[in-house]
Amino acid sequence: MKYSAPDLRLKSINESGEISGYASVFGIVDGQGDVVLSGAFKNAIADFHAGKKPKLLWQHDTHSPVGLIEEIFEDNHGLFIKGKLLLEIPKAREVYLLLKNGAIDGFSIGYRIKNNYFKDGKQYLTDVELPEISIVTFPACEEATVDEVKSIDDTLGKIRAISAKIRRKINE
Repeated sequence: MKYSAPDLRLKSINESGEISGYASVFGIVDGQGDVVLSGAFKNAIADFHAGKKPKLLWQHDTHSPVGLIEEIFEDNHGLFIKGKLLLEIPKAREVYLLLKNGAIDGFSIGYRIKNNYFKDGKQYLTDVELPEISIVTFPACEEATVDEVKSIDDTLGKIRAISAKIRRKINE
């Protein structure tokens, strides 16, 4: 299995552990030279609706599931997910606190290539199996960061969202 974080961004997290964001963004070259193309998750989404859901893990550790992925779909931007951290699990509670306080902000997808092609030294992924999505400390792509962490007063989340946008602009 390969791991990549083309641009997985958590859009929000609330007090009940609900999360949402982009697990992958199309057209971004990741640290391994892979580029996910629109439509690459079509079969993974069909599998999801058939009951074969990707696992929500901590650091790609198959022994550390931290929640459930409840919704998944592609739009023009990438692969959007909605999930929930299972806060009754000590590791999930720890992950929630780390996300909420900005100590971690990275995400990554674990995938198996079903169809691809190579061009100009890059691998273009056109169909991938998606066994898991992970919350990670160091993603393969610097752009794979948390944009917003919602809390009761939401002030900290707004500051992080602005900071993430500034970081992306500086790196352009």
